[in-house]
Amino acid sequence: MSRPRLMIPGPIDLEPEVLEALGGQVIPHYGDAWVAAYRHVRQNLLAIGESKGDVFVLAGTGIVGIDAAIGTAVPTGGHLIVVDNGFFSGRMCEVAEGYGITTRVLRTERGEPVRPEQLTAFMQAHPEARVVGLTHGETATGVLNDLESLGSAVADAGRLLIVDAVSTFGAARVAVDAWDIGVCCTASQKALESPPGAAPVIVSPKAWDFLDSGGAANHGLYSDLRVWRRYATEMAEFHPQPATMPVNIIAALSVATDRILAEGLDERYRRYREAAARVRARARAAGYAPLAADEWASPTVTALRPPPGLEADDVVAAVREQANIQLGSGIAELAGQVFRVGHMGLSTTDAYLDDLFGVLESLSSASAPS
Repeated sequence: MSRPRLMIPGPIDLEPEVLEALGGQVIPHYGDAWVAAYRHVRQNLLAIGESKGDVFVLAGTGIVGIDAAIGTAVPTGGHLIVVDNGFFSGRMCEVAEGYGITTRVLRTERGEPVRPEQLTAFMQAHPEARVVGLTHGETATGVLNDLESLGSAVADAGRLLIVDAVSTFGAARVAVDAWDIGVCCTASQKALESPPGAAPVIVSPKAWDFLDSGGAANHGLYSDLRVWRRYATEMAEFHPQPATMPVNIIAALSVATDRILAEGLDERYRRYREAAARVRARARAAGYAPLAADEWASPTVTALRPPPGLEADDVVAAVREQANIQLGSGIAELAGQVFRVGHMGLSTTDAYLDDLFGVLESLSSASAPS
């Protein structure tokens, strides 16, 4: 069988011009050409994130940026509140534990967001934790947290907010400065519609005061955002980062972010919301139940329970066999209970959706009682 089309929660199938940039000749990660290219993609990312802060593009996937954010903000022996909406948001606990940080976990029901009043009460119960980590869109469940109201709650409590926006940045509004996000972490391979390998991290202007006030966390070089700031400042015109960069991935990310800004952010967010709504409506019509309610549904991934008589993993296998489309299986405690449909980039088009639902509708019809 040929390579499947991807409708997983990332990475995604890419547009030809993004692939063309990825396949270009390598340039050095220093000097005039690189400085100009890196400056351009950073400006694009700040525009998408609506921030006047600093952005650094770490080499790696989203967990690299999350690791750096936590490792910079919380010293060994410190405390971190983690909002656990599912498998991926819960990984913040693993990062913290690796640094010797104590986590206080606010766990929500799977398929449910965290509400501001819940978070406020939890922060009041744990005054020792000066930093809060949460995920904007949880890809294990398809839940989208209300980042604006949660950012306000964290700011009112005088804490620093670290946000995992890996699956949402570029598909849903993330207003870093206006929403009191201290550090916003994302990745290239999802809604930014680029190849995997780049982990942008935005630090808001207000966050630096907090980060600097804590002193050195002594958590390494590459994962210390203050080190990235130092290189971006002191070596801005020659080598504005502390390590070799994945220059071709950055080139592809530059093209992809140019495309996002050319489309217009409001139009893009509307288009993503409508694509998600189409997936959910067609799924329900065929007997599949979205795990997350419409009010807090992610614009980039939908977790679906199959109708009676169908097993989730069998659905994934049948879609691969009959339509040559790869879906995501359920993960962690949802393994075998749901399957996940990614709708980003090309997978939001009718060509993908019609082929997917041709199989899903056939499966549900065949399993229905006669």
